[in-house]
Amino acid sequence: MKYIIEIKPEYKDSFKGLIILGAKDSDYFVDTLMVDDLEVLNSDYINEHFSDLQDTAYQRGLEDGKAVSDKGCVGCKWEGNGKDHSPCDYCCNCYSSQWAAKQTDDEIKVGDTVNLKDGSRDNDGIVTKSWDNDRHFIMWADGSGGVWDKEYIVKTGRHFDISSILKEMQND
Repeated sequence: MKYIIEIKPEYKDSFKGLIILGAKDSDYFVDTLMVDDLEVLNSDYINEHFSDLQDTAYQRGLEDGKAVSDKGCVGCKWEGNGKDHSPCDYCCNCYSSQWAAKQTDDEIKVGDTVNLKDGSRDNDGIVTKSWDNDRHFIMWADGSGGVWDKEYIVKTGRHFDISSILKEMQND
């Protein structure tokens, strides 16, 4: 079993570990966990342990946004790669109004995943800092990073709530 434990800010500097009290049948026991043995809940942990949940939710969103064309197509198996066509341009030219609405929301925010419009990157990146929605610092999945102008990037439709993690890092 895993539990999330939030340490109050006033105890942060003095927190060394946890004492666990347990009982089984008529026996009682005490165990300890040191801070160094605990896993930190951060974006890497979330991506490693909960990526299936994120991918499932993302796929469901794509499926919920599919339209039925006059050719009977209920949408294609578009994976949301951020390229320059709508989902069904590849198979039947049917048009998803939900997909189009998502594309009109062109504001790029911290936590949005993006790729280059020209498709020259093999992996997506996550926006970690934005300046006036014109320039964005992107950390790419391969660990590299840099600043890109908005005109060269496109949102992939995924978003990770990293703002709280970044904010907490500033308080250290």
